[in-house]
Amino acid sequence: MISFEQALSKILYLADKIDFEEVKLEESYSRVLAHDAISSRDQPPFDASAMDGYALNKIDKLPSKKLSVIGKVAAGNSFDGTVGKGQAVRVFTGAPMPKGTNSVLIQEDAEELENFITINQIVEKKDFVRKKGCDYKSGEILLQKGKILTSFDIALLASMNFPLLKVMKQPRVSIISTGDELVFPGNLPDSNQIVASNTYGLKALLTKWGATSHILPIARDNISSLEKAIDLAIPADLVITIGGASVGDHDYVNKVFNKINVKHSFYKVAMRPGKPILAGKNNNTIFVGLPGNPVSALVCAQLLLKPLIGKMLGTSELNNIEKKASLQNDLPKNGGRKHFMRAFFNNGYLEVSQKQDSSLLNVLQKANALVIRKPNEPPAKKGDLISYLDLD
Repeated sequence: MISFEQALSKILYLADKIDFEEVKLEESYSRVLAHDAISSRDQPPFDASAMDGYALNKIDKLPSKKLSVIGKVAAGNSFDGTVGKGQAVRVFTGAPMPKGTNSVLIQEDAEELENFITINQIVEKKDFVRKKGCDYKSGEILLQKGKILTSFDIALLASMNFPLLKVMKQPRVSIISTGDELVFPGNLPDSNQIVASNTYGLKALLTKWGATSHILPIARDNISSLEKAIDLAIPADLVITIGGASVGDHDYVNKVFNKINVKHSFYKVAMRPGKPILAGKNNNTIFVGLPGNPVSALVCAQLLLKPLIGKMLGTSELNNIEKKASLQNDLPKNGGRKHFMRAFFNNGYLEVSQKQDSSLLNVLQKANALVIRKPNEPPAKKGDLISYLDLD
């Protein structure tokens, strides 16, 4: 049995950064950028009016002054010629500033009559000009590779004139639930069966983390059924089995992994929940056997599979970041395994659930944090600063 830190290091060592592909900009949401996004021009590409009004030289922006309006320009057009002293040009928001002007008199500060304006006695002193390159300049790196693209990122990339983007390919994941006791949702379980739940929670997590996954038929508690399921699972970048990874008479995952020449990286981890977990690799496919209890499976996915997917995608944004907050209830001394305890974080405080059994999905659903207890850590008191991770 190895430590959690060793297990994380070993599982990350198995992963190689996957290839990239080109997609349309409108299809790039939540994908991982495979290259730096560098601007090819200034934005805006010219000095532009920020308001509807009159473009003029700021020395003429004086109360009660009368100016000759010599033209009009809207966004998408330009004014030919130069604006001289005592002159102005009617401009609209987004229009290029005419030559000879450096300020905009907003229309509320002027009275226009025929081809002249008279400036009001009270004048807004702002220039109302968006200077060339005030948003970003040509040659500037605006988004770095490894960025998980948000809606605002996509808007920025559109302004940079990127119709196509190079993004990392989505890791292909196959999920296999194991056990004679399981049925999929929608089926009527026998009196001695339960409905598979962690399979669907795991698929949702993988989708959130940027992988594409599919759920295979349940592998029954025999070697032949599990072998057939794994045959269906390949090709894949990652094959995940749920359950059957312990040492019971009906736990066949380790035996089948050995039979198909999966080179083991580790088997059993000193952590709670999630001791019976194993990982290895065969050719280019990573194999991970998760525990069968739903909380164990999903917490192990959060702790180990999330950063694994992140390494495949070449992004650090999926790393679990350890934080600290004040404890709201006392905790007893921890046992010999590192314990990740379901907790609720609110207003800077962490309340650790009294129920930590690895079968209790209802507790996990309410939790939004995992409090971290080191092996053999002494009791913690209310008010102590304690480490935790956010839960997806």
